[in-house]
Amino acid sequence: MKTNIFPGWYVVFAAHLLLALIFGGAYSFGAFFSQIQSNFAVGSFSVASVFSLTAFIYYVVGVFSGSLADRISTRWVVCSGIISLALGFFLASLASGSLQWFLLWFCSLVGLGVGLVYVPTVAAVQRWFIKHRSKASGIALAGTGVGTFVGPTAAGLLMQHFSWETTMQIFAATILVAGLLVAVLVRGNPQSLGLLPDGLDATSACAGQQAKPGGMRLAEAAATGRFWWYFGAIFFGSVGLFLALVHINPYARQFGMSATQANLLIGLIGVGNVGGRLFLGSIGDRIGARRLLIVLTFALMLLNLLWLGAHTFAALALFALCFGVANGGCISLYPSVTASWFGTANLGAILGALYISVGIAALIGGSVAGLLFDLYQNYTASILLGALCALLSVGFILIAGRQPHQSLAQTQLSR
Repeated sequence: MKTNIFPGWYVVFAAHLLLALIFGGAYSFGAFFSQIQSNFAVGSFSVASVFSLTAFIYYVVGVFSGSLADRISTRWVVCSGIISLALGFFLASLASGSLQWFLLWFCSLVGLGVGLVYVPTVAAVQRWFIKHRSKASGIALAGTGVGTFVGPTAAGLLMQHFSWETTMQIFAATILVAGLLVAVLVRGNPQSLGLLPDGLDATSACAGQQAKPGGMRLAEAAATGRFWWYFGAIFFGSVGLFLALVHINPYARQFGMSATQANLLIGLIGVGNVGGRLFLGSIGDRIGARRLLIVLTFALMLLNLLWLGAHTFAALALFALCFGVANGGCISLYPSVTASWFGTANLGAILGALYISVGIAALIGGSVAGLLFDLYQNYTASILLGALCALLSVGFILIAGRQPHQSLAQTQLSR
């Protein structure tokens, strides 16, 4: 039976589920934090560094996975990532006697797995839409928020009945089976099915302009000042996210909250992420993705100041939910702004290169915050760092928007 549903929405659905799986796994690390710290008898810096290094790896891998998916099958790249991610959880669960082996398996294989899935999937969604790009991107990326809620919550519940090693093995099996089933729905672009973005009819006036995705190559984009200012904006805007995801659990425990409450705070960031990505993306289509991105990034700065004075569960819950909304909106808008500035022909490679900034932010947001806590035995300096970085991100977005669109080479040729 034929339906009138544009196939691009199936790609969005698949992307939503895949991102929920990979980030539900990656961000569940916050729930494992105390167990891993106790098992290996190490400080906050060492445990936070596991998450930070993993995040750095998957964002660096995004450069290569995005470029690879631009050239071959997006579906095969994504399937490879699912297998690597599941294998990383399984092998890490067997390394409880050695922190070095745990680091090797978790950081390398989980990092590789997320990197192979994330950028190719997000880039594919951008190619299927133009008019509804921010909305589609928001729905797809809401999967990250769902995963952020479900992953840590599920890990916490499972660890009430099983060891952390067994919990990781359950995660591995779930990721492998569900991920491979969903990956069959992923297609890199509408042209592979003889379609155009947004389901545009081939006889319409602008169909010829959209028959093939246009835009800069990575080298051309990287030759523009706009690329590097935007790289900096994404970097500064991402520091606070990793700081919160890794440290809101131990922060809450410091004020006497239970493990269940502390894990719930991570989940509330995920709930907020879902709302922000689902609803704010549509607003971005109406008022402009860049304008909304500036507003939400400034809100992140204010919310970090709220966190600084939050010492009760109710206050932290309010912070976590609002922080998730604002951050989710930002993450859903980053690809849309990228596509509007640099085009979609080589979007996988360009997004992958830009997301290296997120990997660097993960190193700072997780590890440096842990180091600052070890030095001062409180999170004041770390939270202020997150607020400052959000403010810097606003400035960098404004500067990026004023940069010339063409690369230096293109400018010289036009002369």
